[in-house]
Amino acid sequence: MKTTIYYFSATGNSLTTAERLAEKLGGCELVPVASVMHQSKIIDDSDAVGFVFPVYYGNFPYPVRMTIEKMVLNPEAYVFSAATYRGHAGKAAQRLDQLLRTRGQKLSLSLGVSMPGNSFINAPEVDAAHLANQDAAIEAMVQPILSREAHNYSTDEILPVTPVGYPNNFRGIVAEESCVGCGVCVGVCPMNNIAIVDGKAKIGDDCSTCLACFHWCPKEAIWMSKQENIARRSKYHHPDVTMADIMAQKNAL
Repeated sequence: MKTTIYYFSATGNSLTTAERLAEKLGGCELVPVASVMHQSKIIDDSDAVGFVFPVYYGNFPYPVRMTIEKMVLNPEAYVFSAATYRGHAGKAAQRLDQLLRTRGQKLSLSLGVSMPGNSFINAPEVDAAHLANQDAAIEAMVQPILSREAHNYSTDEILPVTPVGYPNNFRGIVAEESCVGCGVCVGVCPMNNIAIVDGKAKIGDDCSTCLACFHWCPKEAIWMSKQENIARRSKYHHPDVTMADIMAQKNAL
């Protein structure tokens, strides 16, 4: 029995969740979404397929959608998801199910774990509590997946891809006086949307609002616009994840 877990992660919450879940399930192949999302076709014949991702405004990230839209899946595969989120998963499961059905599949199980968010400001004690609970939440996922627990996430409601609530705020803005052209932002951007031009970072229009560039810039030269509780947001990454881990996702295969 082959199980493949695809994960998308900008600051490490979903990366660590995918790794720890794979270890507990045993015999899993881990595939970073950033390593396959730009392929023209993705064929997966696994007996079970999992998707691990952060929730953005009640939806899964656009790179995950890009990936699934190109997938040819085993029609008999068991498909599950594990979402990381600061508040709740919204209708991510229903949206994911709708997308999978266009690929001849369906979502059988949707699970989740509360984690520190990487957009708005969080109280340190709240972040600490989420991190302390991560392993227990992942452990609770194992048996339902192994027993192939199944639920119905289909809905007659058409659930469009939700826009980011604050698109102009969440897209990175480069403070050129601080930027040294180190290229870290280029390396962590899953969309290949950032380039170094004349020694300074330039962010294009193909942004997935994952905020990796904001959180990993070593010079804090990238900001998230002017909304006060975003502009004052401190840098965050999962304590067990390094910048190199995030960069490595694009070249994992």
